[in-house]
Amino acid sequence: MQNEPYGLPRFRLSLDRLALDRLPLNRLPLNRLPLNRFHRRRSGSGRSCSPSLIHPIAIMALVLCGTIAQADEPSDKPQVSDGRAEGTVAYWVTQLNSDQYLRRETACQKLAEAGPKAVDDLIAVMKSGELETVERASDVLTRIAMANLPSEDGGTWDKLNQLETETVGRAASRAQSAIEEIRKQRSAQARVELQAAGVFVGLDEFVIRAISQPRLMVQIDEKWQGDAKSLQWLSWLDGIENARIKGPAVRSDVLAQVTNVPELKSMAIVDGTVDDEVMEALLAMKPINVLEFRYVPLTDQQGDQITKIPVRVSLNLMGTGISSEKATAMQEATPGLQIDHRQGGFLGVTCQDSFDVCEISGVVAKSAAEEAGLIRGDIIVKVDDTEVTRFKDLQNAINRHVPGDAVKIMFRRAETVKTVSPILRKFQD
Repeated sequence: MQNEPYGLPRFRLSLDRLALDRLPLNRLPLNRLPLNRFHRRRSGSGRSCSPSLIHPIAIMALVLCGTIAQADEPSDKPQVSDGRAEGTVAYWVTQLNSDQYLRRETACQKLAEAGPKAVDDLIAVMKSGELETVERASDVLTRIAMANLPSEDGGTWDKLNQLETETVGRAASRAQSAIEEIRKQRSAQARVELQAAGVFVGLDEFVIRAISQPRLMVQIDEKWQGDAKSLQWLSWLDGIENARIKGPAVRSDVLAQVTNVPELKSMAIVDGTVDDEVMEALLAMKPINVLEFRYVPLTDQQGDQITKIPVRVSLNLMGTGISSEKATAMQEATPGLQIDHRQGGFLGVTCQDSFDVCEISGVVAKSAAEEAGLIRGDIIVKVDDTEVTRFKDLQNAINRHVPGDAVKIMFRRAETVKTVSPILRKFQD
């Protein structure tokens, strides 16, 4: 082309080729453009700037500058394309994958503050979100779970377990990690919360069938403050296999919570009352290995219900008032279950069987045996009219008596045979 102004050969701009209808022209002060300046003749050139060419060039330059400035200008209000209102749980969930670090952190904080209301949305994100978004969602769910009581976490625990079971891949993996972290923290918190409520958790002498051994255990007795809500923490105790429920704590709501101890194997119910509600709770509990009723009044009619309690190995009845005849019938009705029946009288000695003699190896402090003067090394030969040649003989003879009964005990000390008549007592933990 010839006579192209300003050395722009073969290049001419037009408004239609700029597609200015799609650019933000309304933001440009076109009415203030000094376009008349381009009508001046260029000194010595003999050429003039034609408005038909200059106008599009000037407009294009200004439009492009305005568009670039608009693109570079930071926005304080992020755009949400799905129409979710800013500040809602749904909105903050969308910000978990924001390009801006501070906005992602703010989203995590806002969702954690929303608490249980955010759980369903976060679970949905874990099912379908990207890897980093899934990780952030699981972290927030863990924070929500730890900030609330187990019964008030919006179902976080149950939904994470369901997610871990029903999905695969990153969602299941992150759900499993969150579950492990929540259980670890709640197990530690459970001990603190239970002890604050007056529940003992720790190492102590645990007694079954009058045999005492040190065991990790939980005990709920008269020291418990009575708030059943605090017992929900029992379901988070790890490493506890034994439970002892005493006195006023023998209640249906307490037993319903105690049976939720994850690794529970043995339970002793001591000095309480078993009414219909308590019996109902026992019948509904998950199976355990050993159950002992100690100094708990029971009737022969209740004996039939007791055999239906889900106990796998041993059912012990000590000082319950159930008759020997009924105990025998109960054993016949449950041949796979060992039923140990004792009337509840307690002498307070341990013996070792050697050479067909029952030699005392230990005497319980403040027991009937200690009060009667029995000592280690004495050899018991007779209880009332029953010959004793081993420890089991002594146990069977004592077990026929209730607390308060006097028994006649013949024993040998060195070369001397002596007789004492101790008054049997209750066994005390």
